[in-house]
Amino acid sequence: MNAVRSDSPKVSVLMAVRNEEVRVEASVRSIMDQSFDDLEMIVINDGSTDRTSQILSRLASQDDRLLIVEQKNAGLTKSLNRALGLSKGEYIARQDGDDTSHPERLAKQVDVLDQRADVVLVGSNSIDEEDNGRASEWGWQDDDQLARTVFRNTPFPHSSAMMRAKIAKQLGGYDESFETSQDMEFWMRLAKKGRLSMVREPLITRAVRKGAISRKRFLRQVKDAARARMRHTGDGTAIAVYDTVRHLVLSLMPRSLLLFLRARLR
Repeated sequence: MNAVRSDSPKVSVLMAVRNEEVRVEASVRSIMDQSFDDLEMIVINDGSTDRTSQILSRLASQDDRLLIVEQKNAGLTKSLNRALGLSKGEYIARQDGDDTSHPERLAKQVDVLDQRADVVLVGSNSIDEEDNGRASEWGWQDDDQLARTVFRNTPFPHSSAMMRAKIAKQLGGYDESFETSQDMEFWMRLAKKGRLSMVREPLITRAVRKGAISRKRFLRQVKDAARARMRHTGDGTAIAVYDTVRHLVLSLMPRSLLLFLRARLR
């Protein structure tokens, strides 16, 4: 018997996908099979031209908690805002179509938000898996570190985020002028409303694809991240410029060298 979608679920999980036929089923199932089941999942199929639509339709027929919305390609930011507008949950969680959530992910993040009224956004560490099979951890920061670094860099993966729906909607959701780095800019606004926290253990597995970002999109990402820093760091113009240059250098560095340096710094 199918699980029934509640009119007032505790958690709404938002996903926007485009041409993810290889990974989307595992990604969706990792949410539907969570130990915490008081949820709805809203998936915006953003103009896929592969078998994504058929896969999502089949999955939705097996679980009434899954809502699929088909649309022409509008981009990630607008798609997430559409999903946010449809959501009914007290908490909003995110997941990308090529990532998977570990079975206890939602339960552990709900516990943080239930126990700590000061926290508006909670992320987690992650396992980052590359196409060649190599795996590494994203890393972890405590609350005090997050309060500082959120205005400089993305503190945790977008797919690991869970936030309070009321505050997210009051803020108007994601800024649609950001084609990329929309999570980074949104987290900065949320950080002005309350505390950010992060679960130390990895709660998601991210797919890190070599060459997944085109040169044009990479430059847009650098520009959007710089714009977010300049908007939210007040008088910290020099710091914003420094972080942008640093991000650019690290992004161009071979991943093997980056992982080596990260391990040495730890």
